[in-house]
Amino acid sequence: MKMRADHNLTSAALAVIGRPDDNEPVEPRLFDTPITTTTLYIRDPEQMPMLFHISDLVQFGTRDAMLAMWVQPLFKREELFNNTPSRNPFGNFIGYTSARIVSEQALMLGLMRRRGIDARLAKPCQVGLSNLKLWDNVLGCNFRVLNHHEAGVDFPERFTANSYVLKTLYTADDIEQLRRLGPGAYRSRIARIWLNQYVLNCLRPGWWISFATIALFILSPAMARVVRSYWRKSRKLEHVGSYRV
Repeated sequence: MKMRADHNLTSAALAVIGRPDDNEPVEPRLFDTPITTTTLYIRDPEQMPMLFHISDLVQFGTRDAMLAMWVQPLFKREELFNNTPSRNPFGNFIGYTSARIVSEQALMLGLMRRRGIDARLAKPCQVGLSNLKLWDNVLGCNFRVLNHHEAGVDFPERFTANSYVLKTLYTADDIEQLRRLGPGAYRSRIARIWLNQYVLNCLRPGWWISFATIALFILSPAMARVVRSYWRKSRKLEHVGSYRV
């Protein structure tokens, strides 16, 4: 089991080894038996356009599966960061950052690469049809996903207090339904994702926060750092003694 020190187990619901589905294609299979995890924070790209964003808070699986998941070589800097921060708010839900991928995406993409599946992203919010299909197959084939409130895990309040963030996550039923999607459903799905990402983004609080960080860092980097530090403190996202501001 992999679990953060600030989480508590309240039942054994998570501690069940997943069983491989013989009806699933063999190609995207990363483990002999699936790893059990929760929906916190597996993003639904129709709500938050991020692929390969696995939950890394609590996981339960066989020794071989967990070692395959976590024993990975270090990434090169150019694999994680672009040369300059992104200043384009168009379809950007991450904000002012040089990151090519976030840590959860790096974990999944690194594992997939070691298994011969070479998927790449130029930015965290990049969503294309081929990668969408690939991620749906990988997620459904390799993970047994429980709703976070049914997993027998007491998460810190800051992880579940923001109702908007919770609405950007898959449910366990959503992930189960991904296995039944056909070609026509995928065309409709990618259209909805792009509509929400590029047209209706102004209705998403997450996009406005991203836009604000870009605008602040362009206008006044010093003020942006102060605002970011205050924001992190107000949401209790800082660790004691951390250098990060």
